[in-house]
Amino acid sequence: MALVKDTVKDTFTKVISNVEHFGEKDWHNWAENQKCTPDEIFRPVNLHDLKTIVKKAKENNKKIRCAAAGHSWSSLSVTNGYLVIVTNLNDIEIQYNEKLKTWTVTTEAGVYLKDLDEKLRKHDPPLAIDSSTVLTTVTTSGVVSTGSHGMRCSTSNMSEKVISFQILTADGELHEFSDEIDPVEMSAARISLGLLGIIYKLTFKVEPMFNMIEKDNFPKISDYWKAKNLKNDVMNCDSIEILYWPFNTSGLQEKNDKLWVKTYQRTDKDVTENQLQVKLSQTFQNYGLKFGEHLYEHIAKHPESTPFITNLLFNVGVDHESEKILQAPDAIHYQSGIDYLKCMEQELSFKANHDFSNCIEALNHVFKRVYELAAVNKYPLNISSEFRINKASQSLLAPTYDKDPNAYYCSITVLSVNGTRDYLDFSIEIAEKWMKKYNALPHWGKLWEHIPGIIPHIRKNVGKRLDDFEKVRAKYDPDKYFFDNESLRQIFSK
Repeated sequence: MALVKDTVKDTFTKVISNVEHFGEKDWHNWAENQKCTPDEIFRPVNLHDLKTIVKKAKENNKKIRCAAAGHSWSSLSVTNGYLVIVTNLNDIEIQYNEKLKTWTVTTEAGVYLKDLDEKLRKHDPPLAIDSSTVLTTVTTSGVVSTGSHGMRCSTSNMSEKVISFQILTADGELHEFSDEIDPVEMSAARISLGLLGIIYKLTFKVEPMFNMIEKDNFPKISDYWKAKNLKNDVMNCDSIEILYWPFNTSGLQEKNDKLWVKTYQRTDKDVTENQLQVKLSQTFQNYGLKFGEHLYEHIAKHPESTPFITNLLFNVGVDHESEKILQAPDAIHYQSGIDYLKCMEQELSFKANHDFSNCIEALNHVFKRVYELAAVNKYPLNISSEFRINKASQSLLAPTYDKDPNAYYCSITVLSVNGTRDYLDFSIEIAEKWMKKYNALPHWGKLWEHIPGIIPHIRKNVGKRLDDFEKVRAKYDPDKYFFDNESLRQIFSK
């Protein structure tokens, strides 16, 4: 740990900043499944603002939680104390690190990934993060503090790409965390859930811009598994994402359903789509999802229409094999307009075995249950089930933590539009099976608090790492100023 001094920018703006956002009383997340009415809501613009908030909280004995773009489905930001929304902290600084012999980028906590991508792309030389979430309307601090991940097979979550943090802790001081200063404290800071303090800045390793071959294939489910394609793709591709779109073939014939397999490979070849073509494609995607929003509203009200509509959308808008070469950020963020479709999403992760057969087994259970439930007129899955494989994480609170950094972990999501009947029961059933069979752990930022027995399951399977994290937290927040909702209390308080 090291103390960090105020920057020139912070000193200059002390006299003009105003941390209070007058008239703002209520907060809800993007999906609108989490809401709260804090005592006060703050929108800081600099470090001085953050220090003022922490000082005020201590004077008034208030708890503090943070929010960014609000894309977490869990209650991590919910508070009746002080809520700090960090999206006005949006500076970006790019440097060459002589010691590491690599480029780095330092962002304030509220920088959106879309803005970070553009800043890196316009740099001389152009730069990129090698893996990221598909969604770009999330912030750097948000994706890191919840352990969010991309689809690259040879790396872990985005938290592992951070080489240093500047965090304002309960003592009102800015402290630096890094492996060089203290590796145990850094392993706590990488996925902190906001429990160590307010993330002010974080620094990532980046690399020269590169291109990727993006392939979309749609094999029959049975054919893909039979040929052992999964292991082959994981071992030989840079990145892979497998999606299951429910009822994607006509006549409710499970045996004919397809997977949507997206694979990526780095290449020295030139892009086949320039930036104008990419922007046009993103515009059409935005319009498509805006239109799709109305169809999914219909599905939520009339679930019996699910097979017809999802089949139509798959065959008209998705099922087209393709191969193209894109710049890295355009390939990684392959879907635009996601924000139009408010949905529910649950994700659990577990360790893959040597041939990935347990991953296949888990996915097959989703397919099977979708059709079994359809036979009794229940349609809880109407967007997709998504599957990714990443390397293990060394962050204490990571659901993919493993002592072996080369171990593979499988993460599977189930997504349905808001208001989908039977979704919660379906997601609970899936989660309970994976928890029991594979010791699966939930993604902190997605739905998990509704799962029966999830708190003791987390405590049991995270085990000693919780104690290690608590030792770090006790050092920086002994009075628990950054500790303010029921789920966190149950997990971290003995």
